[in-house]
Amino acid sequence: MNMVVSNIRSASKFKQTVLIIDDQPTVLSIHAAIIKSLKLNLNIVTMTDPIEALAWMSKRQVDLIVSDFRMMNMDGIEFVETINRTNSAGPKPIIVISVLKDKKLHKELIAAGASACLTKPVNPTSLANMAYFLLDRSKQFYDHKYLETQ
Repeated sequence: MNMVVSNIRSASKFKQTVLIIDDQPTVLSIHAAIIKSLKLNLNIVTMTDPIEALAWMSKRQVDLIVSDFRMMNMDGIEFVETINRTNSAGPKPIIVISVLKDKKLHKELIAAGASACLTKPVNPTSLANMAYFLLDRSKQFYDHKYLETQ
């Protein structure tokens, strides 16, 4: 039986990509474990340097970004703004996690293009729920874009 896949992202073996950036390896492991607990077909990539992450993303489709706010070389607002300025493929779902419980900062991050802001130490259920929601929205966005080109 021949089965036609109308969109590569709807293929059963397709993996959405989640990029997690934090300069603390322990935090990277914790956040990766939380995302892995979703039991979705995901490719989880972890990085410690936002500059390296931006270069890596320029050549790949990323479905969700989970980023620390305080990073070496740039802060979360600059990181989010850079992603949105250089991305022509559509909105990038971005969760920024900060130790700062500053509502003004969270509003600035949302204004810069972040999808959500969470506070460290992150509540695992909050991160998992937000990641699940944003991954689903990302998949729907690309399914819709594909249908528009048909």
